[in-house]
Amino acid sequence: MQALVIGGGITGLAATHALAEAGVSVTLVEASGRLGGKLRTERIDGFLVEMGPDSFVSYRPAGMQLVRSLGLEEAVVRPLEPRVVHIRIGGRLVPLPQEMGLVLPTRLQPFITTPLFSPLQKLRMGLDLVLPRDGLARDVGVGVYLRRRLGPALVDRLAGPLLGGVYGTSIDELSLQAVVPQLRDAERDHRSLFLASLAAGRARRASAAQGTRAGVGSPFVTLSGGVGQLVEGLLGALASSSAVEIRTGTPVAALARTGSGVEARLASGEVLRPEVTILTAPGPEAARLLDEVAPAAAAGLRTIPHGTTAVVSLGYEAGQFPSPPVGHGFLVAAGERLSIDACTISSNKWPGRAPEGRVLIRAYVGSRSGAAIAMPDRDLVGAAIRDVATTLGARGEPVLARLARWSGQMPQYTVGHLDRVASVLAAAGEVPGLLLAGAPYRGVGIPDCVAQGRGAAEEAVRIIGSGAAGG
Repeated sequence: MQALVIGGGITGLAATHALAEAGVSVTLVEASGRLGGKLRTERIDGFLVEMGPDSFVSYRPAGMQLVRSLGLEEAVVRPLEPRVVHIRIGGRLVPLPQEMGLVLPTRLQPFITTPLFSPLQKLRMGLDLVLPRDGLARDVGVGVYLRRRLGPALVDRLAGPLLGGVYGTSIDELSLQAVVPQLRDAERDHRSLFLASLAAGRARRASAAQGTRAGVGSPFVTLSGGVGQLVEGLLGALASSSAVEIRTGTPVAALARTGSGVEARLASGEVLRPEVTILTAPGPEAARLLDEVAPAAAAGLRTIPHGTTAVVSLGYEAGQFPSPPVGHGFLVAAGERLSIDACTISSNKWPGRAPEGRVLIRAYVGSRSGAAIAMPDRDLVGAAIRDVATTLGARGEPVLARLARWSGQMPQYTVGHLDRVASVLAAAGEVPGLLLAGAPYRGVGIPDCVAQGRGAAEEAVRIIGSGAAGG
């Protein structure tokens, strides 16, 4: 065995796949009894239920590159039309303006006419057109930054639900440099965020007019069999490689320094001595394993907060709604008296998610809904059912209810995140043959984790080839 991969989530699987492609002998160990981490798709009574993420962005190349390498291109599906998303505000659902970019419009007319903001709030946002660049290089909270340029309404009603919901924490705590560095780039290049967003919209429409895919459709994609199909594809590819050994139900008790690098002591008592170890476990577990071998890295990793998130999937008969639910779902603005942070109408958004005549709803709860996320499972499902009744008019009990709770596994990229990550990686880098990769470091999305796994594998190949782990 030349390489050891600890953790069988998408990062660890991507790293193992890349090592196998490079002809490296690799063992992957996973503490639980299943592989794929948060990528978990269940097929229940004709419903296709995502227990973790339900899609990924196509503009980050690593995800689609992996899809192509596994021969899954024919399985790629894009969101159904009409692609309408609502914001829940003031007790009602208001459509998100058409042709929105990250947090600002890419075309002015839909934004001017939207009822999401009052005329006075729109005027306040217009100050962005005349404000100077802030000229600061230091990291700040995304909410703090956007409030200065665009006012509180955009943050509370749009940016907060969009970005805070993704990371399960307050937008005021999110790191601008780690989460949306393109905003500061836009300010530097165009001075005004509005002008930058409108310019980006013109560029996309020009691409669309020329027939290029860059200007067409939603950036989000998934697979016809759910994101779990990506895991199945990886496992199928790995099963055909004689250089790969996969062990589930195999927790690592500790890592320790040796004269030549790192050894892994398994809970069973077995000791593995690879040339290179790639640690892809979730942040809290990675910190525990680093305590002995790289204590400074472990201490730094513990300064990255990890929250709890939950997904409640609910299936209904179409007749349980007073009228068919419209659009892809809604985000919940600040101040709304709901337990959920967002709701996707999965059967409207993706093909093949529910049987004919049924509706699949996916409600998301993050750490920013502290009281809700702390509820017992039964109460949390009940709260989601009540919120769907309140917002979409669902009557009676759902025909399907599934809860997936991810406790302490959602890394929160708070202000200063990149500096913390740099110190963690530098400390771990002092240990020969030890590499870190995964969601706590440089991106929580599927393509980000795939890219990190493959990048760690490339570095492992280099170390093995040079003999650097022992020297």
